[in-house]
Amino acid sequence: MIVFRICKQAHVALDGEGARLYGGRWNNAGKPAIYTSEHLSLATLEYLVHVNSDNLPIDLVWLEIEVPNEVSITQFAGSTAPNEIAAATHGDNWLSGCTSLGLMVPSAVLSVEKNLILNPLHPEMPSVKTVRTSAFQFDPRLFQ
Repeated sequence: MIVFRICKQAHVALDGEGARLYGGRWNNAGKPAIYTSEHLSLATLEYLVHVNSDNLPIDLVWLEIEVPNEVSITQFAGSTAPNEIAAATHGDNWLSGCTSLGLMVPSAVLSVEKNLILNPLHPEMPSVKTVRTSAFQFDPRLFQ
């Protein structure tokens, strides 16, 4: 499976450090997690909802990440993302249990599409590889 991620150039390592420091919808601070999306366009939307358009980073890159088909993936049972407290609780429990490499969840931005949360501490993580990296810029028309 191919998934995508947008981040600053300095944070291309698949270590979950940003989510560990700051938390996210599916994890509280203190738990490392790697947020990816099934499409680059969804990764764009996911990044965009978390930044101020007046202060966009200029050193963004997008990553194409290969997750082998045979790794363990848990499917979130709901069809929409729960509120942030419930999602973080669910994600923290999943991360702590270390039962699967990935948690497939509905996007809160576009619920018909999926994000894949990766557990960087799972034993299958070494099989995940970044296969392509490229500079990324938002189209200025998005902010007009």
